[in-house]
Amino acid sequence: MHLTVLGSGTAVPVPDRFPAGYLVEHDEHRVMVDCGPGTLRRLAQASVSPKQLDAVLLTHYHTDHCADLAALLFALRSPHLQPRPPLTIYGAPGLIRLVEKLTEAWPWLSPKNYEMHLVELAPGTFTAHGFEITAIPIRHTAQSLGYRLRAGNGLLALSGDADTCDELVDLARDADVFVCDSAAPDALKIEGHLTPGLAAGYAERAGARELVLTHFYPECEGHDLAAEARAHFGGKITLAADLMRLPVGSD
Repeated sequence: MHLTVLGSGTAVPVPDRFPAGYLVEHDEHRVMVDCGPGTLRRLAQASVSPKQLDAVLLTHYHTDHCADLAALLFALRSPHLQPRPPLTIYGAPGLIRLVEKLTEAWPWLSPKNYEMHLVELAPGTFTAHGFEITAIPIRHTAQSLGYRLRAGNGLLALSGDADTCDELVDLARDADVFVCDSAAPDALKIEGHLTPGLAAGYAERAGARELVLTHFYPECEGHDLAAEARAHFGGKITLAADLMRLPVGSD
């Protein structure tokens, strides 16, 4: 399994970080986790076409995590991206209403010459698209989910946006790679988000092997985020950057 960071930033525009998005690949399977604005361009820069996506998993419905869903649905109507197999979009309850409202505002987002399936998830585990996927409620919004994706010898956990909650330990338990919200330095914690030290504490409790800090607000500039995390976590620490590609588990 491989992870490509499509966006390591937030809703605050900065030159080098797009909002949240991640590509997870295993064999011929490709799943996108979150699709903040601009992440479709990052997908193209990673040499992956939207035509190749099997599914999209949304952690929650804040715009910086799902605005490119509209762009994706519009793009998939193009003859350049057809024929394609069905696209499945997963999220917490509220997903169907979101897509209904988008297509009400922009009728041309409705699927044309392909199938789209919308799946509203309850907490639990299912198998699809070459992955075993577990959805776990995370403290941020009422509809926030973190995801565990297992394939081959790899286990990946992604928190989405998160505030302090013990569910993060269940999410990251024994993960090869734990991608976690670290929005601001330890001394500047933002409501609804974690810091490097807090993220590292959960990674340590969970026994994760590698912690990938992400979702950086501008407040992070000039701070040694890795050092703040290292004080609480003995595993590998990586600072996410757009278009970074990481292995997950052994081949």
